[in-house]
Amino acid sequence: MPSLPVHGLKSNRVSADHLWKHGFIVLDADDVWEGPAKYFTQLPSDDVDAQGRLTRRPLRYLMIGPDGGGRLLTFVIELPGDDGQSHVVTGWPSTVAERSRYDQPGGRMRRR
Repeated sequence: MPSLPVHGLKSNRVSADHLWKHGFIVLDADDVWEGPAKYFTQLPSDDVDAQGRLTRRPLRYLMIGPDGGGRLLTFVIELPGDDGQSHVVTGWPSTVAERSRYDQPGGRMRRR
């Protein structure tokens, strides 16, 4: 089973810009990561890139949890790299289905 992010999160300019379009910054994802977040596997799938080429999206996690203000947020993160940090891909306010998923038993929690 893939490991959860134990050494924090990181982003690049593309993901930071994508988060900004959704009204978030990487610190929002860090806030969720530091709290009681649950992680759910987002299986690999086929995507079409900007040039119209078929690509394979890697295994990722949905990280769902509250921020410091109590809002339930969802972030997509890629699995940890060699440095133990996971890459933040995007994020949004949790949907009704994601809220329900968070409230139900299941999902993985990061060991503290």
